[in-house]
Amino acid sequence: MDGVLIQSREIIELAWTTVARQYAIAVDQAFIDEHIHGRPGGYTLQALFGRFDARKRAAIKQEVDAIEERSACALMPGVAELIGRLKGRVPMALVTSSWRARVEHVLQQHDLVSAFDTVICRDDVRHGKPAPDPYHLAAARLGCRGDECLVFEDSVSGVQSATGSGALCIGIGDDPTLTGHGAVCAYADFTRLPVSLAAESAHGYADGGLVLGAREAVLS
Repeated sequence: MDGVLIQSREIIELAWTTVARQYAIAVDQAFIDEHIHGRPGGYTLQALFGRFDARKRAAIKQEVDAIEERSACALMPGVAELIGRLKGRVPMALVTSSWRARVEHVLQQHDLVSAFDTVICRDDVRHGKPAPDPYHLAAARLGCRGDECLVFEDSVSGVQSATGSGALCIGIGDDPTLTGHGAVCAYADFTRLPVSLAAESAHGYADGGLVLGAREAVLS
């Protein structure tokens, strides 16, 4: 969701770094890239605030969540159009390290409540990204195998999670390292992703673009 469906990277960074500063914790860009983007909130909470007890960490997480929840995020360029082309043709899952209340808020804000066949949130799995568990669960709920899925991800941990499940992964955004961690290619946003129709029955990614056929397949 974050960085793929919505443009939220700056909001996420703002939330964590603002609260960290309140506790005199310095956060640099390397830490943000490694321990915030694409990571479950519990992981980042421990990485930043591990010295506090569980009750205090829970209170801190509420401060972070409050900033994220009240911040509106625009959709990624081209994603609404792509979803419109895929809906009813290709089963889709939303797989996110965010929490369900925030996901529901985002989907309602952008009129996408019915866009996805299943939604996997951080609380649905024991091990979040970069573990493959979220994408294994998404594939199971869509009734397919991981290697039948195509995943869009914007973070290294997300790419690792996707490819670990056996899925083909396409990078979205401006992180130049995604292809080095397993993404087959990367696009700045969905306006750069070529989409074509084919007479063949199967969907897939080929010749540098997304190919839609006549028979249903899976995109997550």
